[in-house]
Amino acid sequence: MAKIEDVAKKTGYSITTISRAINGHPYVSDKTKEKIFTAMRELNYYPNNIAQQLRGQGTKMIGVVISFITNPFFAYLVDAIERYLSDEGYQVVILQTLENSKKELKYIEMLQKKQLDGLIMANLENDKPEVVELIKNGKIVLCNRYLGDEDLPIIQINEQQAAYEGTKYLIDTGYKKLAFCSGGVKNQHDHRFIGFMQAVEEAGLTFDENLFFPKMLNIEDGENWLKQRLNQKKSLPDAVFTNGDEVAAGILSEALKNDLNIPADLALIGFDDQPIAAVLNPALTTIHQPIKEIGEHAAKVLLAHLHNQELPEIPNFSTKLMIRGTT
Repeated sequence: MAKIEDVAKKTGYSITTISRAINGHPYVSDKTKEKIFTAMRELNYYPNNIAQQLRGQGTKMIGVVISFITNPFFAYLVDAIERYLSDEGYQVVILQTLENSKKELKYIEMLQKKQLDGLIMANLENDKPEVVELIKNGKIVLCNRYLGDEDLPIIQINEQQAAYEGTKYLIDTGYKKLAFCSGGVKNQHDHRFIGFMQAVEEAGLTFDENLFFPKMLNIEDGENWLKQRLNQKKSLPDAVFTNGDEVAAGILSEALKNDLNIPADLALIGFDDQPIAAVLNPALTTIHQPIKEIGEHAAKVLLAHLHNQELPEIPNFSTKLMIRGTT
């Protein structure tokens, strides 16, 4: 079986140069790479996933970049993507950023080094020119959320409209003092908060900026939010619009521990309509979004790009307000 030393002997290049060529190092010329890859084919030397690349087959591996694997939304999204791509002969690699932009760039670099055939990114923070170029060339498909300034194609629901409808329902039901719990920080491109404020302003209400709560991501964050307000004897809003069902579930859990009446003392609305929403007591009012359809479409679009095929028609990713016991 051929070794890298055999490639070095045949080409006259050092092992370091050959390794750099294999990994797509920018300082190795195309002429040098071609000579090295030709020698590798002749010697039948194919290290790791380079074998398929040299045969023009790619790695058959797709990366799915998410922020938090513990967030059920991403779990269901990845499940839909993996099932579809598996049926098409691809393997999925889950890449978690923890909202660390450096980790995100590292995963994008894996694509640039051809360690992956493509990326589906459920969250994007870096929109450097080289990243934008990968998106425009179809090597990266954006899915779910992007809060930057570039005009980039993204597969997502109409978040502004969904949040507007949910907030309007709260106001029409009689709730006036509203709080907003976000998974991130206040951002001018946060379409959910834009929709929330659209309904508030349309109703002639004033939003108390002190009732905007950033970086609330999970059950524990929801529990701690209510616990702190009760401990500090701060007044409660009439209703809370949460950016996810888990946060709402945490608030509900803590409310019941403190004998609060939901929704009389505090109304709650979630987002996503995860299975937990319907089995809570009282069941959670939330906004349903078609996670499975979004994931499958993202996979179809990426494969169409990779195979130079016509892009599939964009489905209607409609949302639905699920009215239950917390409002």
